[in-house]
Amino acid sequence: MNTKPVPAEAPDLFSPITISGLTIKNRIIMPAFILNYPIDGYDISDEWLRFYRRRAKGGAGLIIVGACHVDPAGRQDEHQIGADRDEWLPSLEKVARAIKEGGAVPALQLNHAGRYAKKAINGGLDPVAPSALPSRYTKELPHELTTAEVEGIIESFAAAAGRAKRAGFEAVEFLGATGYLISQFLSPLTNQRTDRFGGDEEKRRTFIREVIAAVKREVGHDFPLIFRMSSTDNMPGGMDDADHRNFAIELEKWGIHLLNVTAGWHDAPVHQIGPSVPQGHFIPYATKIKEVVSIPVSCAVRITEPQMARQVIAEGKLDMVTLGRALIVDPDWPNKTQAGKDESIRPCISCCNCFDRAFARDRIECSLNADLTDDGSLPPAKPKKRILVVGGGPAGMEAARVLATRGHKVTLLEKNRQTGGRLGTAAAPPHKSEIAGLIRYLTHELAGLKVPVVAETDFSRLSENFDAVILATGAKERTILINGMEQVPCYTSSEILDGTVSPDNPVVIIGAGLVGGETADYLSSKGFDVSLVEIRPKPLADMGATLRWVLLDHLNKGGVNIHTSSSVQEIKDGKAVIQTLEGVITVPLGCLVISVGFESDDLLVGDLDRAGLPYCIIGDKKSPRRIKDAIHEGFLAATHWVDSI
Repeated sequence: MNTKPVPAEAPDLFSPITISGLTIKNRIIMPAFILNYPIDGYDISDEWLRFYRRRAKGGAGLIIVGACHVDPAGRQDEHQIGADRDEWLPSLEKVARAIKEGGAVPALQLNHAGRYAKKAINGGLDPVAPSALPSRYTKELPHELTTAEVEGIIESFAAAAGRAKRAGFEAVEFLGATGYLISQFLSPLTNQRTDRFGGDEEKRRTFIREVIAAVKREVGHDFPLIFRMSSTDNMPGGMDDADHRNFAIELEKWGIHLLNVTAGWHDAPVHQIGPSVPQGHFIPYATKIKEVVSIPVSCAVRITEPQMARQVIAEGKLDMVTLGRALIVDPDWPNKTQAGKDESIRPCISCCNCFDRAFARDRIECSLNADLTDDGSLPPAKPKKRILVVGGGPAGMEAARVLATRGHKVTLLEKNRQTGGRLGTAAAPPHKSEIAGLIRYLTHELAGLKVPVVAETDFSRLSENFDAVILATGAKERTILINGMEQVPCYTSSEILDGTVSPDNPVVIIGAGLVGGETADYLSSKGFDVSLVEIRPKPLADMGATLRWVLLDHLNKGGVNIHTSSSVQEIKDGKAVIQTLEGVITVPLGCLVISVGFESDDLLVGDLDRAGLPYCIIGDKKSPRRIKDAIHEGFLAATHWVDSI
C-alpha cells in the first residue's frame, strides 16, 4: 500500500469514537486471540489478566476478549474462557476489570465453533453444524443440528451476552467469520438445510438474525454489538465479497453497531495471514463494505505499520483499525505511535509463531517478545555490572538492549561492526523482507541507549574490563562431502541468499528444511530450475504448520522438483546421481547448494574458562535454532542470568 503524508486537518487515529453511546478513546482495536493460558475449572490464571492489562496500558482503545464459547459443544480449545455458565462470571469480571484498569474498553467475543470443534476436546460431545458435512480443517463429521437444537443455541448466545454485560464488558462481538458456526449457517457450502434456517441467501441468514434479536432482548437494544465478519470467504463456491457487502447492509438493519472485517476461513486454500500477503491487503475489501453502510467499519489482518494505520483513518477508508499481532509483539504500539516514536516499535515479522502455538493448543508465544505479560517496565540493575556481549546477531543485540535498558554498562563486540548476524540473509527470500525490520529496530534501540559497538580483536584484553560475558557469536553452516562434487561449483545457502555468488543453472539443493526450501523459493523466483533433495520423508519438516503449506505451494508453483527420502550419491558427468525410494535417478546440474543446517563451536569458551569470568552462551552459539530462540535467550540472559551472578 502506498502511503502519503496525512493532512493536518484529517481525522486522527487517536481521536475518540462513539459507538451506540460507548466512547472509545482512539481508533485502535485489539481483536480476540487464542492465548491458551492455564484455566483451572472456571478459574483463569493471572497470566490472562496481566496479558490484557498490559495491552490496555499500551494504549489500545478497545480490547476484545475471546473467543468465548456459548455452548459446551461449541468449545474450540481446552484453554478457552467460556460464557456458557454462570460459573465463568468471576473470571470474566476479573478480565473486564483488568482491561478497564489499563484504560481500555473491554468487549467479549461470543462464538460457537460448529464443525470446527473436536470431540476429543469437548468431553466426547460430537461437533455440530447446520449440515453433516466434514471440514478439511478438523476432518470430523459433525452432527446435523435439529431445528430445536438451533433454537437452543440462539438462546445460548443471548444468555452468554447477558453474562458478558453482568461481568462488566461494555460490548459484545459475534464471531461471524473464519468458518465457525455463524459462517457455516451463512454459506451455501455448509448449509444445505431445508427448514427455516436453510435454503436461499435470506433463509441462511435466519440464524444470525435471530441470534442478534435474542441478544438485544437480553442486554438491551442500545448495548453495543460488534460483528466480526469476513470480506470474502476465500472458499470456492462460498460467499464472495459482493455477498458480504450485501450481508453488511442487513447487519446494520438488524442493529449491529460496528463491523470488524477480516477475511477467509481456516480451511480456505488461500494464503491469508503470512508474509506473502501484502501489508493492508484486505483494506480495500473493508473499504467497499464501509461504502454501503453508515455504521463504523474496522479492518484486521496484516496492518502493522503506523503510517498505514494513520492514513486509512485520515483518508476515511476505515473508521478504526484492528491490530492483533502488532499488539502482541509490542503492546506499546498505540502509545509509541501517538508519540511519533515509530522507530521504537518492535516489529511483527509475520513469522506466525503465535498462530502455530494457537493451532497446536500451546500457550501463546511471540518470537520477538519474550515476556507477553510484563508490566511495561524492566527491573533496574542492582547492582550495575559491566557486561561484554560478544556477537551482534539477534541474541546478542537483544541481550545488550535489555541490559542497557536496566542500567547495566554494556559493550557489544562485533568483529566487523555490522550488526544483525544472519538476519540479513533470513530477509532475502521472497516475502521475508519484514525480518529486516528487526535489524532496524534493534539498531535504533542500541543507538538510543548509547551501547558502544566495538570491533576489538584482542578478546582477552577486552574481557579483563568486565564483570561477565555473554557469548552470542552464532553458528556456521555445515558442510558435507560428496563424490565428484569438485566437478561443479558448490555453494552454501547463505552465499546464495546473500547474493555473493552467481549460481549456474540448473541448481540442485541438498537439504529441504526451512533454509533449503526458502533458498529454492528464492532461486525459482529468479527463473532458475531447482531440485530439492531431502533425506527425510517430509520436506520443510522444521517449519510450523501455519506457513509450511504456503511455502510448499510457492515451491510447487515455481516448478521446484522435491525428492524426499532421497540422497545425492555422487556428481557424475554434470549430473547429480540421486538415490530415491523408487531407485536411482539422475538430475542435470550447473551447481550444487548445500543446506544441511548449522553447527556451533566452542571458540572463546576456553579463554573465558581460563579467565575465570562468569559467562553465558545464548542463541545459535548455544545451539542453532530460530529467531525466537535467539531473542528469548537474549532476554533471559539479560534479566535472569545476569542477576544470578
